[in-house]
Amino acid sequence: MQEKTKGARASEQSRKSMRKVSCPERSTQFHTTKGLESRVNEGLSLCVDISLKLGPRLPRLLVRDQLGENMTTAKIFMIRIRSAIGVLSLAGVTCLVACSNEEQTTPGFDDYRLEDYADLSPEDLVQKFNLRESDVAVRDLPGWAPLKKVVVEMPGNEPWENRFERLEFLREKAPEVEFIPVKNLSDAIERGVLADAQATIGLGCGPSTVDAIGPDVRWIQSGSVGLNRCFNTIGEEAERMQNTLRERNILVSSIRDMTKHAIAQHSFTIMLSLIGGMDIHAKRQRQHIWGRTTTDVVRDKNLDVEFQDLTLLVVGLGSLGTEVGRLAHALGMRVIATRNTSRSGPDFVDYVGLSDEMFDLAKQADIVFAAVPPTPATLGLFDMKFFEAMKESAYFVSITRLGVINWEDLKMALTSEKIAGFGTDDLPQDDFELWDLPRVIMTPHVSDYSPRYRDNQYVFYRENLRRYIAGEKLLNLINVDRGY
Repeated sequence: MQEKTKGARASEQSRKSMRKVSCPERSTQFHTTKGLESRVNEGLSLCVDISLKLGPRLPRLLVRDQLGENMTTAKIFMIRIRSAIGVLSLAGVTCLVACSNEEQTTPGFDDYRLEDYADLSPEDLVQKFNLRESDVAVRDLPGWAPLKKVVVEMPGNEPWENRFERLEFLREKAPEVEFIPVKNLSDAIERGVLADAQATIGLGCGPSTVDAIGPDVRWIQSGSVGLNRCFNTIGEEAERMQNTLRERNILVSSIRDMTKHAIAQHSFTIMLSLIGGMDIHAKRQRQHIWGRTTTDVVRDKNLDVEFQDLTLLVVGLGSLGTEVGRLAHALGMRVIATRNTSRSGPDFVDYVGLSDEMFDLAKQADIVFAAVPPTPATLGLFDMKFFEAMKESAYFVSITRLGVINWEDLKMALTSEKIAGFGTDDLPQDDFELWDLPRVIMTPHVSDYSPRYRDNQYVFYRENLRRYIAGEKLLNLINVDRGY
């Protein structure tokens, strides 16, 4: 009896020494000993599919402990596992599953999914995108009142039937609000739905919108990042717009920062294309020139400089400029910058100067990235004086609105080779002379066209809607005087 008890204890001890691991999205489970774990990266074990073929010289390895078919010996199992690992390594495929003391389903290839920003808490959303909270809670601002009716412009690139899903997403945080979907501003005006609304979402804040909204509207949530049509133009119309917003206590917020990852990555793609001469290689490809022989090799002195030898100047160290700087630093570039308000910046920026230092800093830069907002103070900022301050080997990359650049001066700088090249996501659409200049890479204002764009938009809409209803601090509230 005592021997039996000892045997039972040993069996129990053996079972405790084994850990159960669940292969993702499969019902078959197997056990592995601690000795095996130590052989596979300290706590990682190989997840083997029940039908995995190990190659022509090895039979299928069937691990079916649930079916009651135990392995003959641990030694044979270890030999087969080592063989399996060798074959899988040669094939370039490794499937590792983290083990724990408790049964768990470990993420793997089959159940990997992209992060859903809709699942983030308000605090995590702010941190994720570095969103800017207003200084004052909206309940303490003049004109705030609970929302009853909100007009929402639905995405133009989605089927109209999708509006129900989008509106239901907003309604999760505002069940008491009546949401009126519209296709665009003209649709809203024709249907007369703006007359008694208290807020609009997605319609923008240009003169036509402000002139069309009813007297009760206190909040305009724009669907855009740049709001130059609302604030940053000059002349009587701009002044009238700003006065209307002030007099009626209308708050305006943008989706700034929600698209910064996509825009920064697109901008960086343009930047790297210039450095690598992709425009030159693409032209030669179309001409069927191999470009490597002694007679036609690409020998431009401004190409293929290694990243650690480059200095990037970010003019306008806001959220977008900061993200571009972060990417550049990650690849080994030195990053310097200017900003309008202070000399503060993240640790990866080597030096932050004020706006009036940009000419001196341009002399150090191999790449200049323009990311300033279009305000009366920045109109025509990048002119011949600035281009002459740049190195002749430097590239100018812009993600700004058109009015910030003196386009005639830019063309002269390119044709006279005062700068090495130019990349942009926006330029005058009818200036084909600029289009056709060498070392110009352009895209048609599509830098924010990420598959996440609309979802990010509505995640932001919903959070700002929740904040407005609760009377909390709004995100990305625009300063009417500054225009951003």
